[in-house]
Amino acid sequence: MADIGGTNTRLGIVSDGKLTALHKHPTGTLPDLLDALHHIRDEIGTAPQAVVAAGAGPVRDGRIQLTNANLDLSDEALAKATGAANTYVINDFTAAAWSVAEVTEAEVSVLQGSATPPMGTRLVVGPGTGLGVGALLHSEGHFHTVSGEGGHVGLSPRTRDEVDIFDAARHLAPECFFDNSLVLEAEMFLSGTGLPILYQAAGMAAEQAQPPVRTARDILQDARDGKDPIAVRTADLFISHLGALMGDMAVTVMPAGGVFLVGGVAEKNRWMFGEAFRNAFNAGGRFSELRQSMNLYISEQAEFGIVGANNFCKNALQR
Repeated sequence: MADIGGTNTRLGIVSDGKLTALHKHPTGTLPDLLDALHHIRDEIGTAPQAVVAAGAGPVRDGRIQLTNANLDLSDEALAKATGAANTYVINDFTAAAWSVAEVTEAEVSVLQGSATPPMGTRLVVGPGTGLGVGALLHSEGHFHTVSGEGGHVGLSPRTRDEVDIFDAARHLAPECFFDNSLVLEAEMFLSGTGLPILYQAAGMAAEQAQPPVRTARDILQDARDGKDPIAVRTADLFISHLGALMGDMAVTVMPAGGVFLVGGVAEKNRWMFGEAFRNAFNAGGRFSELRQSMNLYISEQAEFGIVGANNFCKNALQR
């Protein structure tokens, strides 16, 4: 199982359905990645039954063009490198969705609803380096995934005082706005990459001449400590817009099996996902009561990309 990131790739070895070893390699070039797979195959001593590679980017005809690494990877290349009879390339949030297929009570933190995630369609949202969205549809006793790019839906001001912030962001990331509007790609605010843009835009709206470029980690740390009012404002906007976006998507998918937060921002900043986040998730006008009835969780699974790739593989081999 390969979870391919822009900087590093995690390579997991699975035996009898269980993860038995995990290796970390710089992603590098395509030959570097294939060499790492070939090396692990030699280390094991036999060709694997199957290889699954998950990465950020659209999948077409057994090929993925990764958006965060200069790689164009195909299932055919995986087969040549490893000798596997079954090879699959999948989107990273197809893997993220599959990571909650077998999730247990011990592997989640409950933000709202049942302690144990019930069976049913599940929605996964991951604010990490980018903003990923995955859906695990449950039908006739089986799970199926729908791949998409939910992080690139439109985000717009929710209150009048946010108009200046969105307007300022047009000067920072004009290519990410929808035509001549104040609507921009959600990922441009709601991610580790987007938070610095949101921070600068909030600073510009507060009449700072040249807001500093800061990392998402530093912004959120100062927001938590209350050291920087612009950082506090940035975190508040992140919380309210992410909660509202997840609630909107949940109404679209109707995930009876739960809505799950995954990824680095949720993992490292639990303080953000409290009452304000739940209120934004639940504020749905005439559908507020429906949103309040939904199960909302933070996934506690380590290596959720590898877990999801494994669950995807088990399902694919059964078919």
